[in-house]
Amino acid sequence: MKTLIPLLIILACSLSFAQEVEETKELEKAPVDFLNLFDSDRREKELVRTTTSLVLAAGFNQALGDGNGIGDAYRFWGSGTFEIGLEFATRLHPENDHIRFNYGLAMRMNNLYINDNKEFSTINSVTTLEPIGFDVDQSTFTQINIVAPFHLEFGPRKLQTYKDGIKRYRDDDAFVFGIGGYLGFVSTSSQAIKFDREGRGVTQTITNDYEVNNFLYGLSAYAGWDHLQLFATYGLNDIFKGSPLQERMLSFGIRIR
Repeated sequence: MKTLIPLLIILACSLSFAQEVEETKELEKAPVDFLNLFDSDRREKELVRTTTSLVLAAGFNQALGDGNGIGDAYRFWGSGTFEIGLEFATRLHPENDHIRFNYGLAMRMNNLYINDNKEFSTINSVTTLEPIGFDVDQSTFTQINIVAPFHLEFGPRKLQTYKDGIKRYRDDDAFVFGIGGYLGFVSTSSQAIKFDREGRGVTQTITNDYEVNNFLYGLSAYAGWDHLQLFATYGLNDIFKGSPLQERMLSFGIRIR
């Protein structure tokens, strides 16, 4: 997870450089869009209201509440988030691009690196954080979620004219910010504990043995230039249901689209 952020930064710089080079050449064809697969005539339309883009995001993740802050119960370095998804952007006004409704579908992974040789344990349908009883190299809890983000995005984008008069709005040199939220569900919850036993490295993994809130909802926002933005999400539901651990996920980092 630590290597994802610098890799995304390098990718973003590479994309920006490639686009600057491209702008020095004659732009002949409009960019390929996912929606073109479902409408053969759409690619030749002069201007469209909805466009799509692939979104990648990575950063840090924490569970806040129950009296703990960032880095208390869960290590800051090592607790991360990663997301990949498809985003649709629909202009709300037919004649300008100042405000858009952005929505889509994504796979999101949230990871917590647990401090102090502890683990999540479920007894009588109640999940709590308990001491493991011996020293471990690593104790991590991971959720894989399917989410539907939605945002109102502000900031005009550049209108680029291509061959045959086709026009498309692009993120190049545009400052945008979005505010909204997400809905989703938990696909998988797992915990991995790594430790040494008689000189051997052992990994013990338990999957879907936790009383989690399967339905997810929360707040989300992002802002940035060009294809690179900073983002933050905050869950409004507790991670575990019926648990004294009233903690909620907080994630922040960078996103590329």
